[in-house]
Amino acid sequence: MQLTTLIIYFALSGALLSGLIYYLRWHRQIAMTFFQCFCGVWFVFSGLVKAIDPIGTAYKLEQYFAEFEGTFAGAGWKQLGALFPLMSKYSIWLAVFTIILEILLGFMLLFGIRNRLTAWLFFGLMLFFTALTGFTYLTGYVPSGINFFEFSKWGPYVKTNMRVTDCGCFGDFIILEPKISFFKDLFLMLPALFFVIRSSWMHRLFTRRFRFTAGTLAILLSLIFCFRNFYWDLPMVDFRPFKVGTNLPERKRLEEEAAAKVKITAVVMENEKTGEKKKLVIPEGQDYAKFYVDVIFKEYTKEDGWKVQDLIKSEPEVRHTKVSEFQVYDTTESESDVTESLLSDPEYSFMIIAYKLPHGKVTEKSLMRYDTLHIIDTMRNGKNVTVVKKDSVQQKEIPFVEVDWDKDYLELYKSKVNPFAAAAAKNGNKVAVITHDQPIVIRQFAKTIGAEYPLYQADDILLKTMIRSNPGVMLMKNGTVVNMWHIKRLPDFEEIKNNFMK
Repeated sequence: MQLTTLIIYFALSGALLSGLIYYLRWHRQIAMTFFQCFCGVWFVFSGLVKAIDPIGTAYKLEQYFAEFEGTFAGAGWKQLGALFPLMSKYSIWLAVFTIILEILLGFMLLFGIRNRLTAWLFFGLMLFFTALTGFTYLTGYVPSGINFFEFSKWGPYVKTNMRVTDCGCFGDFIILEPKISFFKDLFLMLPALFFVIRSSWMHRLFTRRFRFTAGTLAILLSLIFCFRNFYWDLPMVDFRPFKVGTNLPERKRLEEEAAAKVKITAVVMENEKTGEKKKLVIPEGQDYAKFYVDVIFKEYTKEDGWKVQDLIKSEPEVRHTKVSEFQVYDTTESESDVTESLLSDPEYSFMIIAYKLPHGKVTEKSLMRYDTLHIIDTMRNGKNVTVVKKDSVQQKEIPFVEVDWDKDYLELYKSKVNPFAAAAAKNGNKVAVITHDQPIVIRQFAKTIGAEYPLYQADDILLKTMIRSNPGVMLMKNGTVVNMWHIKRLPDFEEIKNNFMK
């Protein structure tokens, strides 16, 4: 579904509700009533879509906080930048608060609850959203290595320059380009200003007690719905690329083929002597190599100070997702790639996904071990006698780490994951934990929990995308996602075997 289609639905819903309110004579000013209904429906829908996957919103906030930290610190505002790691620590609770506020504001607009307060809250939230989407979009003008606040060094808009690829306005339901998201929020600022200036025109439905009850229920039900979708279980609707039924090798192949067909459509040039920037569009049917020889090499020479700043590419036919980046490595010293073996297993197998191993301080240490080397000698004294002699003693340094593990997390593996893995192995099914940390820390974790299954390493963002649980369990066969479970909702192995492994 596209944003245009959604806006049409919101407008139709707003018009129908406005007509009903007008018929019942609850309106004060018909244009105001329409905007209340239009924005109310929009906010309720947008909030509910995000409430389906609150962790996704939390991850998006973490991305923003990380970028803001570097941006403000790089501009000399280190104290302000230092606030964002703290905010990132509580990103899930900030996400839940924002989602509930968005849904609540939708209901407040629809029912006319505390109109003046509603108007200012709506205006404030729209300012916040506009700042986020504006930052996302405007970083497209900021070349790599340049701070956002160095305005004089901005260049032409390049999509790949953007620090955050999308705003998450509708979660993973619709992925909007940052430019579209930004202008969407600018558009919604118009009714936000209208509400603030003319809040006395806003309608009120039913009685004061009814409106209070509706607002209270909106908060409670939204809170329960959010918790159901991240704390107690996986999201009830999965919009992510690793959803049940997806064949990962096939999807990966399609994305890689589409990426191979992507062409360079324009070149951004920068003159290091004058600071001038130019965007050169490559003519249709001409490739970059020929354009470089015929135009750039001849007309934009290094002697004159020109250099290629960036390349603008066409959109792939198949949208790139994290499936293309599915790479898993062994945590032994070889650190070999085990991706193919995981995705090509013809039998049922389990991937236990843990995007992080919660722990505190990690202390690197080493242990000195003495290895004695022996030689075998044969002595002749009437008959051959084999004698083993000590040749030398060598010292060997063995690195290891002491980790301040989260005890509850360790207990979760010992009491739930290990017995499940043992039952699966007894049935002949492979089990592997895929997590993100230093290999030496992962190996230490395996020893601490007494794992009798391999632990592999992968990118943490990839693992966050795969499943919204830490850990979470995915049932695979021939590279296809058969099913997945939140760790708190993981059935007994026999139940999975009887219901899903047929």
